[in-house]
Amino acid sequence: MKRIAYYAVFVLVLTVLPFIAPAQVTLQSVEERTNTGSYPIDARLRLGDRETAIEAYARQHPEVLRQTGLNKPTNWGFSVGSPKIWYADDLEPDGGPRYQVASTCRAVGTNCYVFVEDASWGSRVTQSAVDAVAKAFDLSTPANPSKGIYQMDVEAFGNPPDVDGDPKIIILILDIRDGFTGSGGYIAGYFYAYNEFPASGQTPTSNVAEIYFLDCNPLNLVSQAGINLGMSFAAHEFQHMIHFNYNRLSDTFTNEGCSLMAEVYCGYPIENQSPWANETNHYLFDWRRGDLDLVLNDYSRASRFFLYFKEQFEMSIFKDIVQIGVLTGSARLDAALALHVPVTARRFADIFPDWLIANMLNDVSVNPKWGYTYAGLKKAVPKVFLSPNVSSTMEAVQPLAAAYYSFSSGTSLTVNISNDAGSGWAFTQAIETGPGGKRVLPVTPGTPFVETEFGTTYTDVTFVVGNVNETSAYTVTYSATGEGGTSAMELKWDQGEPTGYLPQSAGDTVAVTFDGVPGAKLDSVRVALRRACTIVGGVWEYSSATRSPLGAPLAVPITASIATTPSVPYPVPWPNWATVDLRSKNISAATAFTVGFVYTGAGSAAGDPRVMVVAIPGTLPFHSFSYLNTPGSGVPNWYYLSKNADSIWVYMIRAYVSFGPTDAPVVKELLPSAMKLNQNYPNPFNPSTTIGFSIASQCRTTLKIYDLLGREVETLIDDVYAAGRYNVRWHSEGLAGGTYFYRLQAGDYVESKKLLYLK
Repeated sequence: MKRIAYYAVFVLVLTVLPFIAPAQVTLQSVEERTNTGSYPIDARLRLGDRETAIEAYARQHPEVLRQTGLNKPTNWGFSVGSPKIWYADDLEPDGGPRYQVASTCRAVGTNCYVFVEDASWGSRVTQSAVDAVAKAFDLSTPANPSKGIYQMDVEAFGNPPDVDGDPKIIILILDIRDGFTGSGGYIAGYFYAYNEFPASGQTPTSNVAEIYFLDCNPLNLVSQAGINLGMSFAAHEFQHMIHFNYNRLSDTFTNEGCSLMAEVYCGYPIENQSPWANETNHYLFDWRRGDLDLVLNDYSRASRFFLYFKEQFEMSIFKDIVQIGVLTGSARLDAALALHVPVTARRFADIFPDWLIANMLNDVSVNPKWGYTYAGLKKAVPKVFLSPNVSSTMEAVQPLAAAYYSFSSGTSLTVNISNDAGSGWAFTQAIETGPGGKRVLPVTPGTPFVETEFGTTYTDVTFVVGNVNETSAYTVTYSATGEGGTSAMELKWDQGEPTGYLPQSAGDTVAVTFDGVPGAKLDSVRVALRRACTIVGGVWEYSSATRSPLGAPLAVPITASIATTPSVPYPVPWPNWATVDLRSKNISAATAFTVGFVYTGAGSAAGDPRVMVVAIPGTLPFHSFSYLNTPGSGVPNWYYLSKNADSIWVYMIRAYVSFGPTDAPVVKELLPSAMKLNQNYPNPFNPSTTIGFSIASQCRTTLKIYDLLGREVETLIDDVYAAGRYNVRWHSEGLAGGTYFYRLQAGDYVESKKLLYLK
């Protein structure tokens, strides 16, 4: 299913005033609807057990699908105006059974029939919207104006199933029953494998058709934004349909990763990379489908990992991945790599460490394996030390995950890194950058890593501490010594010198978000202003879940002033930086925060404050925002502004953080605040699965497997565990297929969950 996506594409062209050098400003809305906080959510979270059950049924009864193809040997033969009643899914939080939707065929394309729910025709859906949907599916995508989603996905992944004897895909546009009441989450579209089965006792309300459901409320298909968002979902869900044709019970991480690459391949933006970048120390293949917030991180991580596969092995690798069969995780990827043409000797064990380096270095000129060509990608967020003197610290590194430690201030760096990992588990490298260039050096655990040129030739050293084991965490211990390192660290998104300022109105707000730096305090902020003025703003918490960059206030108001107005052409370097000292506010910079300012005046008169901007390459606008009260033909809302298809505008607002004038930073692992037993992954599974759990305080811990009769099958752990997060792999070979239970007891905490072993 498609992930939650907070950022729709709402394109307007603004008239550019003479003081802006660029010829175009493109306005794109942060939210699809104005002031409602609406956002798409994953239909899988609502289909839940129904989808799992139908996938299991498909795996156990392949003969049913083979028979279905014989039931209807001719195509549908729909024409424009053909009526049809389809079954749809009640996806409200407490949804009921499937229900019937009266609809009419409104377009017949080369590869699709487009039906519209009769109740929505004319009010939410027009013929122009239908034509736009058909065009995107059949004829044209942002990546290729000569190929539609159908052709792009088929070329990349394979053929869709054909349960109905008609090669055309049915797209049903309707107001999906998702509980949307004007704000909050809604489901923009979905594919459900239930419809691939004959109408029988197991699937009595199946449509027996290749059908994709596309929302029309609140998704606005009359706008270009809605079409782009909806068809991004279509590219994503059509891959799921193709995937089902080859692999009826795929692991979610791989299936979703392929769908995320379908979006990128068709030219739609990549998933927001911030959730993954702030959670690099998490099991690669995990998928928290029951957690509406954390599953965002899983989508983000899957998009990042499979983008690397796409760039290293080209899009052709995905046809091998999709069609490989029932293998899961790294075994599936290795099997695909073995089949790949051109032939490669690289396997998952080789690729994963390179991926960890690429996520921080991101420079293909150093090594083609250590970077991306996709512009604007966010790097992994490390734990940053402003002092080279760090006392001994311990942290758990999760299976197939990595922790990053970065030193950016001081001289004469010596770092000691050791671990309790088994042979071959730990992977540690040092990435050095500075005037001397960029290089990657191996680090031997237990042997001091000494860089005498730190602070001169190499100004930044980041340690990549990875875990290449798929089932067990290990503990890394690190410490460091050196000289100096007490200056504040600059956080910024802008690059180079300002281009100008944007045509905005009085009352508009401009804001920049910054990632958290563990253990840091916010020292100050600086803002580049056009003219002599005073501007008022503030500092707020930031959370992607708020649908707005302004969360709880941390320092409101703050005031920045400048007494001069530079001449044109603009001097280099730009002199008009206003500084706001925030040390007395004692603001933690450990989590993401936003700095914003409010405009007064029209922007052209003396005293009207305006913040300078610069264009940076990329299409990932998740850090520079504008609240526009009069956005041309749009509506008041939060927006981000693009220069063109290849670059975005960024406000020149910077933040400065430190750990105090004398104290070295103390960075501790964030330990769980509560006991928790996670759902195993994958589930259903064959032959092994991973069970994750969290321990809030040291205690005796047991994890056991039971059968349906309550008989103990196996004890996975029985020991005293320290506070932390753990993953345990269970291999079920030799057991009968079916339902089992696993039970965690940690001190007084007891919880059980169900798992399904398919043999």
